Amino acid sequence: MIVSNNKKVIRDPIHKDIPLSHEEIKLVDTIDLQRLRNIKQTGLTYLVYPSANHTRFEHSLGTMYIAGEIAEKLNADVELTRITALLHDIGHPPFSHTLEICGYDHEQVAKAKIKKMEFENYSHKEIIDVLNKKGLEGKIISGDVDADRMDYLLRDSYHTGVAYGLIDLPRIMRSIVTYEEMGKLRIGILEKGIHAVESLLIARHQMYPTVYMHPTSRIADTMLKRAVMYALEDKLFGINDLAYMDDIDLIYTLRNSEGEENKLMKMIDERRLFKKIITYKYTDLTPRERWVLISMDEEDVRNLEKELSEYLGTSVFLDIPDYPKMEEHSVTIIIDDKRYRLDEVSPLAKSLKPSEIRLWDVGVYAPPDKLKEIKEKLEICKRDLLKEFIKDIPVKSTLLEIIEEYEIIKGRGTFLSIAKEHGMTESEFFSELHKLVFCGLIKEKIEKIGGIYRYDYSRLRYK
Repeated sequence: MIVSNNKKVIRDPIHKDIPLSHEEIKLVDTIDLQRLRNIKQTGLTYLVYPSANHTRFEHSLGTMYIAGEIAEKLNADVELTRITALLHDIGHPPFSHTLEICGYDHEQVAKAKIKKMEFENYSHKEIIDVLNKKGLEGKIISGDVDADRMDYLLRDSYHTGVAYGLIDLPRIMRSIVTYEEMGKLRIGILEKGIHAVESLLIARHQMYPTVYMHPTSRIADTMLKRAVMYALEDKLFGINDLAYMDDIDLIYTLRNSEGEENKLMKMIDERRLFKKIITYKYTDLTPRERWVLISMDEEDVRNLEKELSEYLGTSVFLDIPDYPKMEEHSVTIIIDDKRYRLDEVSPLAKSLKPSEIRLWDVGVYAPPDKLKEIKEKLEICKRDLLKEFIKDIPVKSTLLEIIEEYEIIKGRGTFLSIAKEHGMTESEFFSELHKLVFCGLIKEKIEKIGGIYRYDYSRLRYK
């Protein structure tokens, strides 16, 4: 840390000098922020990219810096935005998103920690409201084009050494503006910034298969998840303890255990990883099969793993990634005072959307020393193995039942109202809707009416 002209500055390889206020320094020195120094930003990606040892700590500083610059440009509350951005990741478990398992939610943990902290100029509620994406400050940190995403793409690209996460940050900063919709301020991008936002889309699209969803990283992450689940079953620690542990604590505990978790940790240490025996690409699965798989909770996955393991005669792990959210495609572009969705005015954005969906796939992994033993069984039913085990699982969806009744529903608000009449919450509605659209069970059609967009929904049929 450098002290210059009575201001404290942190040197950063991405943003160079990051100045910090007196209160920000106090927060940086808390145990909750210092803990992030020992939590890797990209989980076990360092097994593929050896330099990917950067942490949540420097990402938090970088997000704070970008968020503050955007807040100043948009006349938002700069101090509130910076403080919230600095704290937005304090709830992460060891190895970041890898261990968001068994109900662990890093955002809820962060809010609980914030309630116990002391602030000079803001209440706990004001900071948590921003963390909940309320107000202009909340949209700056987490939105369609946000500080969090811009920092991690730049930072992860730099530390992995790949050339795919580069974005035109200065151009985005010059093009970002606010506009009013239904009495609320929202964030948009001027026409001159279209190519800069496209660079964000391209960066994310290329970073996911190359870094975030690299096959080897996914296998290692799956092994670590199962090791922690075994440790939880053996009561070595509780799920809530992950909020206070860092990577070092966790690795030490797993290495010094005596159960299955120890074996898996040893394999990770020796980089003796499971091997992928089957891959199901998006197009290999029917919409129904996709829905069944992404709707499984952890217990369902474990039970399916047990059935596959019994059939093959060895431990089998199943890797079902979450479906892509693709928030950037909803960015509002302002041209001659008129508003458009990015994928409406950008052929590139429109073409990337289906391509990004098709990056999703499901992996089945087995121990490397058991491949010869299971070769014969795999050759008999390799492509149909998983399909056979899930073919009798029914599709359960309230929204699908509603669509069957109405055939077509005009307007997302109308759909939400009907869903609420069926007992669904708003959160449950959006979660289920996005999954159905992703799987191909429901068609989403966007109609522009005046200055707003209407989302219409209908049933997609499949064989």
